[in-house]
Amino acid sequence: MADAKDSKRKLRNTWLLTGGSGAVLLGTGISGAIESGFLKHSEGIWWQWVLCGTVSLVLVMVGIILLIKSAFMERDLK
Repeated sequence: MADAKDSKRKLRNTWLLTGGSGAVLLGTGISGAIESGFLKHSEGIWWQWVLCGTVSLVLVMVGIILLIKSAFMERDLK
């Protein structure tokens, strides 16, 4: 009985951490993508906005993946 409660508590903590991290990474990635657009249109150095845009897209994708993973964890919690 105690093992089931401990595993459910661990899953809940992992779910909260995964969902929170996913939301933060998604927001950071979107903000970075917008910033790279501003860099491009203000005629910044090309490699700066390319690098910023690429990293931003990676952050958006990782954030989405973590949010989907947390959705599956939430299903297991119920």
